[in-house]
Amino acid sequence: LASSRAGTSEAVKVRGPLTTNDGAIAVQWALDGHGILMRAEWDIARYLQDGRLVPVLPQCFTPDAAIHAVYPQRHQMAARVRVFVDFVAQALRPAEAPDGGRTA
Repeated sequence: LASSRAGTSEAVKVRGPLTTNDGAIAVQWALDGHGILMRAEWDIARYLQDGRLVPVLPQCFTPDAAIHAVYPQRHQMAARVRVFVDFVAQALRPAEAPDGGRTA
């Protein structure tokens, strides 16, 4: 975890009765009240917006993870591919926190 306020980072060992490597399962467990989770904001934005999930450590965040669009190089990209890539890039734009920092 890194803190936007203190400018520090710290390794945190997570322990608990539930463990999964499936993000959808982890989100469902949090929605069902079984604990907290750390997910990318774009992955849980709808639950934050409707109040089903709430930020617990808003001053903490994880490093950004890169997402790449991979497609064959051509002189002209198909219009439907360009529209899709532009849509995803816009949808996954980082959100800005009220204090000008990035949200978790």
